[in-house]
Amino acid sequence: MKNKLLNKSQKPKCTCFKKYKFTKRFYTYKKPPPNEPNYLIKNYFRVINKCKVCGHFWASHKINVEEFYKKNYSLISHGNNIKKKFEKIVKLGNKSDNFFRVKRVLNYFKNLNSSKINLLDVGSGLSIFIYQLKKKVKWNIYGVEPDINFVNFSKNLKLNVTHSNLKSKIFNKKKFNIITLNKVIEHVKNPVKFLEIVNKLLKNDGYIYVEVPDGTAASKQANGQNREEFFVDHLHIFSVRSLTKCLKLANFKILKIKKIREKSDKLTIYLFAKKII
Repeated sequence: MKNKLLNKSQKPKCTCFKKYKFTKRFYTYKKPPPNEPNYLIKNYFRVINKCKVCGHFWASHKINVEEFYKKNYSLISHGNNIKKKFEKIVKLGNKSDNFFRVKRVLNYFKNLNSSKINLLDVGSGLSIFIYQLKKKVKWNIYGVEPDINFVNFSKNLKLNVTHSNLKSKIFNKKKFNIITLNKVIEHVKNPVKFLEIVNKLLKNDGYIYVEVPDGTAASKQANGQNREEFFVDHLHIFSVRSLTKCLKLANFKILKIKKIREKSDKLTIYLFAKKII
């Protein structure tokens, strides 16, 4: 199915790379769903398509979501007081999604030599993940984040977060043992190409940890169309099959993959994978 909502340069493809005749319109939005952050979008119109082959969901629209992440994303999503939002999540303790994210990563990599681990967290956001991780391990922990407000806040936490993206030359020489992608690849136009860049930044024995919205589970909910998984900043919403396909195409071997409902009620797929040499 050809989609006239997008210019050719903007048109994303399903992760299984089947022709458009295998996709169908699943949701149509003429206005923002309830509780979606107000990105001040004019002429709001978008479509969520679903692949009949792999169950992948992807968005069609002319909204420039890349502009969200340069400055306004942090302010619109978290308000002017980033510190207050950070402290609120910290106080949640084991009632927060991040508590279990840290626990999963530490449990999985508990046998690695902690003094020699370089970890890069992509799209660090509030930096709460690496902040709490740093309190528990002696790893060399880095972050990269495109939103300058988040980066400035991370300095107050004495964290090493760079204002950049993965294409920056600062990553030309540095290689990592672990790269974490917590709710990141759903925001990029081409998840496979993005994961290929991640692959090149890993050491030969490197691992990645990935979290993405679970489109299959979210679409089965009574209020599926209005759930956060399908908000405008998500260009892709995954199925287990489509996420698996992305990782394989980017030269990763999946070691563990699981569907969960998080404390926040987010429906998520997470996985651990290893670089294929």
